[in-house]
Amino acid sequence: MVESPSPSHPKQAELETELARRLAGGDRRGFASDDHAAAVRILRALGRHGEALALIDRLAAMPSGGAEDDEALAFAAFEAGAHERSRDWYAQVVKARPADALGWYNLASGEQTVGRLDAAEAACDRALRLAPGMVEAALLRSQLRTQSADRNHVDALQAMLKRTSDAGARVFLHYALGKEYDDLGDYDAAFGHFSSGARTRRRTLEYDVADDAAKLRRIIESFDARRLMQAPELTAPAYGFIVGLPRSGTTMIERILTGSPRARSNGETDNLFGALAEGAAATGTDIFERVADADPVRVLSGYTRRAGVPDAGDVIIEKLPFNYLYAGAIRLTMASARTLLVNRAPADNLFAMYSTLFGSAYPFSYSLDDLASYYIAYDKLLDHWRATAGSQLLEIAYEDVVREPQEIGREIAGHMGIAWNDAMVRIEKNKTASATASAAQIRRPIYRTAAGRWRRYERHLGPLIGALEAAGIDPFHARSKGEGRNGAR
Repeated sequence: MVESPSPSHPKQAELETELARRLAGGDRRGFASDDHAAAVRILRALGRHGEALALIDRLAAMPSGGAEDDEALAFAAFEAGAHERSRDWYAQVVKARPADALGWYNLASGEQTVGRLDAAEAACDRALRLAPGMVEAALLRSQLRTQSADRNHVDALQAMLKRTSDAGARVFLHYALGKEYDDLGDYDAAFGHFSSGARTRRRTLEYDVADDAAKLRRIIESFDARRLMQAPELTAPAYGFIVGLPRSGTTMIERILTGSPRARSNGETDNLFGALAEGAAATGTDIFERVADADPVRVLSGYTRRAGVPDAGDVIIEKLPFNYLYAGAIRLTMASARTLLVNRAPADNLFAMYSTLFGSAYPFSYSLDDLASYYIAYDKLLDHWRATAGSQLLEIAYEDVVREPQEIGREIAGHMGIAWNDAMVRIEKNKTASATASAAQIRRPIYRTAAGRWRRYERHLGPLIGALEAAGIDPFHARSKGEGRNGAR
């Protein structure tokens, strides 16, 4: 947990003054400008997310001030989750600056979020023609589709790898080659590149997994059973939180639920922690205790201002995976919320993390030893939530969903307060944007082939599997509602 400013923070007055200045300056210029982009970001810093989105919609109808303004607006819109608007502004950037490689890469990212994967690949190709060493575009291009023997980028990626000695660039290229060799069925070569990329990335981090394990233990202590027994009675669902480790299937579940017109998702945001920080005392004990003692009225007020107020009968969803840290806080402060915990067989889930290059989050994912240590602490936290969160929490297994999507989907929707329709499992028909690591996969129908993926890499995963088993964790089985540690009900 990291503290963030709340609206009572001394900087609020400064932000309000700067907001007024930026809005006035932008409006005087008569076109959508970088001043407006700054105003969007300030509104979000103030927790006024709905106003930020309304401003973005207003700006989209104004004339463009030029490529620099469009670039600032595109980035602000991306941060705000307005991905269609962001993509459109990036398209204007490359129209004005067709030789801008970074602009083409940003457009490719925008095309991916809105599901235009062929257009994203074409934009990556354009970026790489302009800047042959742009490793970010090379990795994104590899992720956009399943590579085949007659259509892949292995030779090009190997040539890029030979041309650079820069460690950071090599990380991107190793993950891209790992992805392509995995698609081609050469799992030893794939693991060699994943492990090289992860090892190089891990060396750049000042990180000790023991610190994270200690924080998870502190959360358990702060949200003890006595405190959670004081939680209010649940009311009708208005908000939903989908939580679980990254690559556990949370995005797939989000797509199923938002197949209903009565549900919308804000995606992966810090709305919850911003509201919790707003409701917590500014001083006193450590951050864990302060969040545990947060004022429910202030938390709910701050959350609705950030997330929006659903119409009667509708549900607004958040899908930030590590909101699993705050299941107890949700139980204490938001009686109108429901939490859905998505599990995946640990061997599959942890290898999927290991084979993914994240941004600044999940520093434990670049070492198999760190992954095992983190998961052992994480599993203890989940045991605590199972014992204390009551009926607000529903636990499901990814493998159950892909095997019986309609049956499990109906159960999930019922828990979240969303009326079920069998068409909701057609996630490939869901046109909403996604900026997650699964943005390409969720454009396909629900598939089972990712279950049991660990078997392809079994000879490399022995230490990880052994560490989990030594801690009493079944590496090959995902727990679901009512199951014990070894799958017994």
